[in-house]
Amino acid sequence: MIELKHLSRVFGEQKAVDDLNLTVNTGEICALIGTSGCGKSTTLKMINRLIEPSSGTVLIDGEDIREQRPEQLRRRIGYAIQGVGLFPHRTVYENIATVPRLLGWSEQKIDDRVRELLELLKMEFDTFAHRKPNRLSGGEQQRIGVARALAAKPDLMLMDEPFGALDPLTRERLQLELKQIQRLLGITLIIVTHDIEEAIRLADRIAVMDGGKLLQQATPEELLRNPREGFVSNLVGGEERALRLLSLRTIADLMEKPENFDLGDQTPSIEASATLRDALARQIWQQSPVLRVTSENGDTCGAISMERLLSIGQRPQEPGTEA
Repeated sequence: MIELKHLSRVFGEQKAVDDLNLTVNTGEICALIGTSGCGKSTTLKMINRLIEPSSGTVLIDGEDIREQRPEQLRRRIGYAIQGVGLFPHRTVYENIATVPRLLGWSEQKIDDRVRELLELLKMEFDTFAHRKPNRLSGGEQQRIGVARALAAKPDLMLMDEPFGALDPLTRERLQLELKQIQRLLGITLIIVTHDIEEAIRLADRIAVMDGGKLLQQATPEELLRNPREGFVSNLVGGEERALRLLSLRTIADLMEKPENFDLGDQTPSIEASATLRDALARQIWQQSPVLRVTSENGDTCGAISMERLLSIGQRPQEPGTEA
């Protein structure tokens, strides 16, 4: 879907992005992560030509973006930023309808799309459609920012620190909703973040940048198991890496048959859809070496032991994929 070939951007004597090579597959979430000033936001802006590269090439579906007019390119790409950037004088409906109107959609098609997106984001049309942004909470504004980016049904969506200004609970909830929407619609998503937890939670592939260079690109599990020494290793954390590995998989991936354990009425339970990290936290809190695992309807479908969880860290390392 996206190929960045020897991409560089120079501002004066400062190389913001230095010979970057990166491929993002169709339907994949790729997180660009690094400290402030590492070049990740500049990279994102070069993809939709808000900033022109000093050298190198950006290909979308094999087509060089320089062969397209910038405004036409941007209408094909969803773009959401920290602080949302909603038009304050326009209603929620009008904000979401912005790009479809520029593309000449009929009013009926626009109305159908606005209603569809508000329903997808769990926002009642009659309640929110005619509100101005100043009558929305931060989380609601961010949802509308996502809806506006999705309005024209883009195949590619770019997000620059979209949840950075939100409180932790709202941020985690929106991250989960975003991932569900991305899987449902099958869009390719590139997200810029400085938060390793966010990158691990959302991404299929993580690209770590520092000083304008791509240091390592890998799946979250590969990155946690075999980070490149130095900046990448420090970024993913020391002993916290084990807990982050547990957050990548659900209990359903590792649970055992319930008859293998003596599960009494007092055995604490947890849903199969929870993460292995959630299971370990529940075991420590409940002081129980084993948990009953339940399905969505509450039926017992398995069990998970602390011994089983600890075995995750004993698996052979998988090689990371370095830049």
